[in-house]
Amino acid sequence: MSPAADGAVPAPADTLLTVVVAVYDVEPYLQECLDSVARCVPEGTEVVLVDDGSHDRSGEICDAAAQGRSTWHVVHQANAGLGAARNTGLDLATGEFVGFVDSDDILLPAYATLVRRAAEDGTDVASGAVLRTDGRTDRPSGLHDQALHGVGEVGVLVEDPSLLYDTTAWNKVYRRSFLHEHGLRFPEGVLYEDLPVTVPALHLAGRVSVVHEPVYRWRAREGDASITQRRHELANLTDRFAAVSAVDRFLEQQHLDDLRVHHDIKVLRLDLPLYTSALPEADAEYRAAYLTFFRHLVDGLPPGRRAALPPTLRLYVELADAGRLDDLIRVVRARRGPRAWARDDRGRFARVRDNLASFRVERGLGLSGDRQLARRVVTSTAKILLPRGVHRPSARRARGGG
Repeated sequence: MSPAADGAVPAPADTLLTVVVAVYDVEPYLQECLDSVARCVPEGTEVVLVDDGSHDRSGEICDAAAQGRSTWHVVHQANAGLGAARNTGLDLATGEFVGFVDSDDILLPAYATLVRRAAEDGTDVASGAVLRTDGRTDRPSGLHDQALHGVGEVGVLVEDPSLLYDTTAWNKVYRRSFLHEHGLRFPEGVLYEDLPVTVPALHLAGRVSVVHEPVYRWRAREGDASITQRRHELANLTDRFAAVSAVDRFLEQQHLDDLRVHHDIKVLRLDLPLYTSALPEADAEYRAAYLTFFRHLVDGLPPGRRAALPPTLRLYVELADAGRLDDLIRVVRARRGPRAWARDDRGRFARVRDNLASFRVERGLGLSGDRQLARRVVTSTAKILLPRGVHRPSARRARGGG
């Protein structure tokens, strides 16, 4: 533990911002992250690096980065998980505002704008746009674009329900006294720590400052340790369900019935398909937990919202609702595409056969018109048969459009 961890080196009394970086076994990415923090935070920012029991050289990199920087402090603790590491940093923070950075990601210069905007607007939360990166190329994060695109310079959750899609902790800064006032801390020992903090914070803050310039570069990592690639594990599903349920309880306690419906639609469109895609490899316990999660989402869902779902998702919903789990698994295997955890040894013609069978199930349920089904059959079959990288011309191009 550095001297600051036990309070021996206090931060300046007028510290505007504390940035908490939770670190665990990220040696290949950590230096780039810490360099971006040094480059992008306002001068005088307090930086608390929480080494959460790393087994690689991450702790040493933290110590080296803090050398010669009086406002940078390192805590070394036994591994307790991301939520606990963030809470450790929050407990040590002295800044008026606090932000949380994941140690494999990268800050962008506009991150400093979050603090300035929150201070100028008198808001308790400021949130910014995000880039997704694979380390080679960047693209706007679709999740955050959906959340912030239609929101002005200041958003209000009950008036801008798209903010429900802005559920990551790290593209935001929070007034520290606001977090303490409302007892907002990260759940510990589970995955998906952000949801039970961010949605309540967005509502309780009232007005939220919005920075439309990207403030954060979110890294997509390959490898078995990725949460995304562990989607088929039971703990992943149950932790996600627990996080979603915590948000739903909060919305119900606040009597935000319309937002609860919006939240269910968001989870139905984004979360449920990811876990549905894992069903073919899942065991009986996972499938039972999946059906519980599913029922939580669809019970009370207005029929019009259900009918408006994308065709494949609506097919999944109707099959699960009818208890046709075997058919659901067959359809998922045909339509889900490649998955990191799922080896697919089928040849192209077997995949075409299974794809056509899935459309026969959809037709039997009467979910789409014959002409629409025919177009989708042709498109999906071509995608399977054509070599990778060869794309069918768009309908607009085929009509001679520019």
